[in-house]
Amino acid sequence: MDLTGSVRLGAAKPIASTGGVAVGRLSRWQKVLLVFLGWTFIGLLMAVPHAVAKFDWPNVINKLIEYWAWALLTPLFLYVDRVLSRYDGRPVLRVAIFLLLSGPFSFVHVYLTAFLLYADPQIWWNPLRTPEFVTYYFLGGWLMSFAIIGMLEALRYHRSFMQGQIELERVERRLLESHLNTLRMQLEPHFLFNALNTISSEVISNPELARDMIEDLGALLRLSLDYKDNQEISLAQEIILLEHYLAIQRVRFGDRIQTGMDIPPELMEAMVPCMLLQPIVENSIRHGLGKRAQGGCVNISAMREGGILQIVVVDDGVGLSNGCNLENAKGLGIRATRERLAGLYPGTRHSFWIGSRDVGGVAVVMRVPLRFSGAGDDGTAAA
Repeated sequence: MDLTGSVRLGAAKPIASTGGVAVGRLSRWQKVLLVFLGWTFIGLLMAVPHAVAKFDWPNVINKLIEYWAWALLTPLFLYVDRVLSRYDGRPVLRVAIFLLLSGPFSFVHVYLTAFLLYADPQIWWNPLRTPEFVTYYFLGGWLMSFAIIGMLEALRYHRSFMQGQIELERVERRLLESHLNTLRMQLEPHFLFNALNTISSEVISNPELARDMIEDLGALLRLSLDYKDNQEISLAQEIILLEHYLAIQRVRFGDRIQTGMDIPPELMEAMVPCMLLQPIVENSIRHGLGKRAQGGCVNISAMREGGILQIVVVDDGVGLSNGCNLENAKGLGIRATRERLAGLYPGTRHSFWIGSRDVGGVAVVMRVPLRFSGAGDDGTAAA
């Protein structure tokens, strides 16, 4: 099970291209060398029958020069391909124009090859020496033109396919970000309404406490606004958010609510979803501890298991009602947390479990990939 991957929500890098065929980020001389080596390889391949049984070097030289002539014509093919890119939405027209031009290209290749071969009088089948071989060279060159056009079209469609995949990935990222932001927007008003109700109950009877709660609520909302563009924050920042929420609840419940934390310092910079703990702890207090006259305790702990960060929230409240389990837990906090984890860490890269404890109360166990702020994809902290 792979739990070490990272969340990538950044923009994908575009494919570099010359306007026609994607050739990567090569220098001009690297491209020239690549074209020369490619055609030399094809020439040697075609010369193999003349070199294996009996080394017929005029034919070997003939094949190499014939394909080096194609290397000289390659920039012309690429230029035409780039010019015809204006007809990307009309592939039939583009291919038809290319095929019409293949005839003149083949004639140019015939006489360019003949000129280069003219220095060797042993190649008597040179079209400049024996004109009847013009047709032979032309037909061979015409077939090679079709092959070149086919290769350029294949590369064009491959590039279009890759660009389509990149655009699809961008759309999926935007949809995912929109969905995650929607889930966060659902959580924050939910928390805000509950906090305001709590403050409202204290305004008349204890205005000083109400004022303290308003200050904590303001601090929490300010931090939440600071992190509005962050799907993930450090565990230390998440704890600060949670502390402001707990301060409001302590004012309301007094000594009835106790909290504990067991988080190793080295895990404080681990990245977690923003507002991950607040809805879980709120559920523990509202539905677990708040229903007990004597209150209780909620404890948050974190531990490292290889490339996994495990966060556990336990309380000693009244526990889950009979028949309640993860699948039918429909509370907004639980549902939104599950969906956010599934969106941020798709597949098996996360887990969420909620259940009753044998000693009473509820336990929530969340496991996410362990990554640190400023870490690379391997999850290690930046130096």
